[in-house]
Amino acid sequence: MSKFERKIRREQAKKKKKDAEKEMAQKTALFGKIPEACLACEEPFDKKNKEMVTSWYVTVRETENKVHLYCPRCWGLATKLTQQVLEEENDGDN
Repeated sequence: MSKFERKIRREQAKKKKKDAEKEMAQKTALFGKIPEACLACEEPFDKKNKEMVTSWYVTVRETENKVHLYCPRCWGLATKLTQQVLEEENDGDN
């Protein structure tokens, strides 16, 4: 293996590491934008409550730089409504 090939691999590894660090920094910045309450019902969200952290739903729109937070009740309702709309569309197509 030549010195040139090693040099190229090192440069590629550096670039890959730099890109990963940049992406992590962006995700960390978005984490700081998590709202204090559910977007739909405004139920308060406690970031220190492990149960809430693991059960609530977070959606991220990177292009708009927005973070939305939903409680399990609102998320369940939204998914049911979405399924109903999709089923109605499928029934209408047949």
